[in-house]
Amino acid sequence: MITLTDQQLITWLSAFLLPFFRILGMMSSAPVFSNRSFGARARVALCAAIALLVAPFAAPADPAALTGAAGLGMVAQEVAVGLTIGFVARLLFTGFEMAGEIIGLQMGLSFAGFFDPNAGTGNAVGRLVNSVSLLSFVAINGPLALLAVVIQSFDWLPAGGSVTDFLATRSPVQLGGELFGLALSLALPFMALLLFVNMALGIISRVAPQFNLFAIGFPITIAAGLTLLTIGLPMLEAPLALHLDRLLAHLSR
Repeated sequence: MITLTDQQLITWLSAFLLPFFRILGMMSSAPVFSNRSFGARARVALCAAIALLVAPFAAPADPAALTGAAGLGMVAQEVAVGLTIGFVARLLFTGFEMAGEIIGLQMGLSFAGFFDPNAGTGNAVGRLVNSVSLLSFVAINGPLALLAVVIQSFDWLPAGGSVTDFLATRSPVQLGGELFGLALSLALPFMALLLFVNMALGIISRVAPQFNLFAIGFPITIAAGLTLLTIGLPMLEAPLALHLDRLLAHLSR
């Protein structure tokens, strides 16, 4: 007859629960995984299946610590680590959305946000760039890369371990600078083209004052922006893959 002691159950639960909460935290904040179309039950079931596979290699802390008040702190810490990994991946799409907002503002589409109760002040170009970047993220197996990072995180940050060293070696300033540089590099070609179009319209208005600049200006800038979007959107995959590798390397170094 097989008998199980309380100590054995606590050991097995600690090996399973701490990885489970870290993976669940990542899926609760990461793009694609946190989408509303991905149900909560399916998300929890997937986290449990992955945690069962990771548990033998997670190297948990002292199982006896989970029985006391310190156990809640360990669980909260694992959730925070998972949320951080997913949040960093979500910040990448913030750079793309910011670039889309800048492009839409230069095209004169910023007023369209007032007519969309769901998007608020966001414009159509920002939502389009964000949607295309999400599709590219799925195409380059970004969700699998996030799962690989959260599994590898148990090597450089064991379950229940201290996060002090982890936080000390990660610079949020560097991360913010990379995201701002990404948004600027994506929006700069569009800004340069639309600036040239606006300069040309300004010269036309000086040479031929009888032209109604407001009547012809918006169609020309919108057409120029849409033309460049048609050319540039298929090229989003390369910068997305490059900066995703940089962000994940920033976490796992």
